[in-house]
Amino acid sequence: MKIRISILVFLLALLSSCNREIHFDFPDVEPAIVINSIITPESSISVSISAVMPIAEESYTVVNDTDATRNIHFLHVPKPKYCIEDATVLIYEDGELFCSLEYDGEGYYISDKYPKVGSTYTIVVNAPGYKECKATTTLYNMPVLSNMSFRDTVSVDQEGFPLSKLSFTITDNNPNHNFYEMSCRAVSDKYDVDIYFNKSRNTDKALAQSECLLFDNSVLLFTDKYFSNGSYNLDVIYNYSPYVAMPKYDLEITVKTISESYYEYRRSRIMQEYQEEGLFENLANGETLSSIPVDIYSNIENGFGIFASYSTMTDTIMRK
Repeated sequence: MKIRISILVFLLALLSSCNREIHFDFPDVEPAIVINSIITPESSISVSISAVMPIAEESYTVVNDTDATRNIHFLHVPKPKYCIEDATVLIYEDGELFCSLEYDGEGYYISDKYPKVGSTYTIVVNAPGYKECKATTTLYNMPVLSNMSFRDTVSVDQEGFPLSKLSFTITDNNPNHNFYEMSCRAVSDKYDVDIYFNKSRNTDKALAQSECLLFDNSVLLFTDKYFSNGSYNLDVIYNYSPYVAMPKYDLEITVKTISESYYEYRRSRIMQEYQEEGLFENLANGETLSSIPVDIYSNIENGFGIFASYSTMTDTIMRK
């Protein structure tokens, strides 16, 4: 037994003293501008302008761990320059120059101008050392919601918690392909809580087409594919936290008319966040990871990020 222990200690000591040199082959990536801005008629225009840079051999150092029992190489990458402070940022409205944005010293380019519904906006960004970047988005009109009502506790879910039903008619008066996002809150004198759309009971084709409800049941993403330039009746099954004893409440509905770029960006973000949550859950459980990363949608020409838009309407269905 003593001999076996001695051999084991010798092998552990031998392994701990090994040096391993690792060579990193980084891809040849051109520096590029990153634009992030979602414009809305409710706010003046604000745009984040940053940069993505390639990791070159001269941009990192390899140092040894100071732990005496180990000799491990760590890759140290210096903090990148996030903000571009000398960019020219122009916004065009329906093809005409709308405004030139000024850098605020904190990573954003801002203007006191407000975009308006019904117009198309193009952003053009130039900065020394980068290709010109541009993107376009349109602010569409809101749909008409009518025949709105809700019924509390129409059935129960698989765990016995109450399910409620929201009913309304949505009328789309725009021949373009339009996109929507909806969320709701239950509001009473005592509580103000988010509601959650039931994943298994909301099987309407209009609600299921985005495929996001399975990953995030706090919002509904849908398009007018089935009611473009017409009307559509929707029944939506929802519930609120079973830990809140809600008295009678009013239902607050928030509907956004969103651009196609916002829709695709939101879809990709929801799916990526779901994968990230699954990643951490698997790590905590010690399971083998099999999740496939989801690329975040971008509509920036010659760059990265998102330039999108939305309009918001909020209405309240009073309890009967």
